[in-house]
Amino acid sequence: MRIVIKTLGCKANRYESDRIHEKFGDKFIIADAQIQELDNADIIIVNTCTVTENADKKSRQAVSPLKKLYPKAKVIVFGCGANTNSESYKKLKNVDFVVQKSEDLDKLLIELSKSKKEVFCEDKGLKEISRTRALVKIQDGCNNFCSYCIVPFARGREQSRPLGEIIKEINNKIKNGYKEIVITGINIGMWKEDNKDLADLIEIILDQTKVERLRLSSIEPQNFSKKFLNLFTNTRFCPHLHISLQSGSDEILKKMRRHYNTKLFTEMVENLRKAVPHFGITTDVILGFPGETDDLFKETLEYVQKIQFSKIHIFPYSKRKGTLAAEMPDQIPSAIKEKRCVILSKLEKKMRLDFYKNNIGRNEEVLFEQQNKKGIMNGFTSNYIKTRINLKNTKIPSKTIKQVTLKKLLPSGEIEAVLKS
Repeated sequence: MRIVIKTLGCKANRYESDRIHEKFGDKFIIADAQIQELDNADIIIVNTCTVTENADKKSRQAVSPLKKLYPKAKVIVFGCGANTNSESYKKLKNVDFVVQKSEDLDKLLIELSKSKKEVFCEDKGLKEISRTRALVKIQDGCNNFCSYCIVPFARGREQSRPLGEIIKEINNKIKNGYKEIVITGINIGMWKEDNKDLADLIEIILDQTKVERLRLSSIEPQNFSKKFLNLFTNTRFCPHLHISLQSGSDEILKKMRRHYNTKLFTEMVENLRKAVPHFGITTDVILGFPGETDDLFKETLEYVQKIQFSKIHIFPYSKRKGTLAAEMPDQIPSAIKEKRCVILSKLEKKMRLDFYKNNIGRNEEVLFEQQNKKGIMNGFTSNYIKTRINLKNTKIPSKTIKQVTLKKLLPSGEIEAVLKS
């Protein structure tokens, strides 16, 4: 049976698509729609995102082209879009099944496979996913209920995975050749087991596995502790965090029902940079939240300049039905939101390039991806700088970590590096 998976949205969705590869890869031929196309397919799985109105729209639009490419395939809609908008997806003429739980998806795939005469194929599945970093989800759900966010309705309440399961999965990823593990989830800072928290989990992973690089995905500013900060003295724990800011205005943060203010955020950033001077800090910012005046937008601009992020993901506020913010007064017109996004994008680009320039001349370890025919390899430093290296007649296997010297900023926005002699 041939399955094509289209994944939209966050790393948690990516992890869940990877899980299908790993669980059924020895039984079915599974391809990622972003990486590889099959000659034909029996099933299309669209793993949907609904975090913004635009993400929801893209998830719906993803069905049609895949159905045209594989007209005989059954289409299964899965993920956050299926969880929040199941009835609307069921009305789409190209959708055959809407599934909300992973275990129900597994059962459906097994049931559909019974109609195939040949299930076990000679070329089997794409057992190894062609990426350098492996995702491991440690928890799901969120209890924060920020006023703009639909995610708690899509993902439910917080649930932590057992420590033993996490360690076992990481060790299996390492056996399969992965050098970097990325810890992901919906609100990973709230992982707990008995009296253990996220800092304890990271410490145990570094102690009980041989992972060469450990990286965290998005985390909330209020979930830091002194113990957590001290973990970055371990060179295997990547000095890079994606920390959600959302606004540089305390007034807007309060309306958003975020659990921190700019003072707490600043203290956290300063402590991280004391621990590791070249710490990479990326973030999200929402512009045009209800009630965001020109002066409050200016506060955000001034604050991000103060922090000097290495990258910012910028989103215009998206009204999500069922959230508190959708009913707030002083909604901002789309044209103003778009204008503010353009202004911040220009500032973001300058900060990103400044961060890259400040790293030139440093020696860093880079996890390399596949080498192209011209001998060019790309990879990321531990503090998440994209690098490019021309190996000419030398070959380095993918998923290899090498010491390099960062030489110069390229027009592409990458840093050119050379192997350290």
